[in-house]
Parts: sequence; structure tokens; C-alpha cells
Amino acid sequence: MQYIISSSGERLSVILPIAEYEALLSRASEDETAYLLREPNGIILLQRIENIRQGCNFVERKLLPDED
Repeated sequence: MQYIISSSGERLSVILPIAEYEALLSRASEDETAYLLREPNGIILLQRIENIRQGCNFVERKLLPDED
């Protein structure tokens, strides 16, 4: 890891190897998924995902128009 610093020594930016950057992205995605599954509707979400995988219990709905 390398830092880009100002003339006063303040850290402005960091340079990461690609592998470390990708690991951080992966971790953030896992954290978001874990958070969503802890929500009250997490069980429902898992059930809906399984239904989609099995190709059943689809409910089609028309989308509402965007409000501009």
C-alpha cells in the first residue's frame, strides 16, 4: 500500500494492489447481503430467491410510471 501525501505530510490518497481492492469490494458486498438478510424480511427474501431458482410462484406486476 502506498500513500499520496501533500507537501505538509497529510495523507490524501492511497494506492492499493488490485487484489486488495477486489477483496475490499467482495467484503462490502457480503456485508450488504448479510445486513439485508438480518432485516425482518430476510426470510421472505430467501424464500423468493429459492422460488425464482425453482421457477415457481412468480407474480408479474406492471411497473408504475416514473414521477418526474
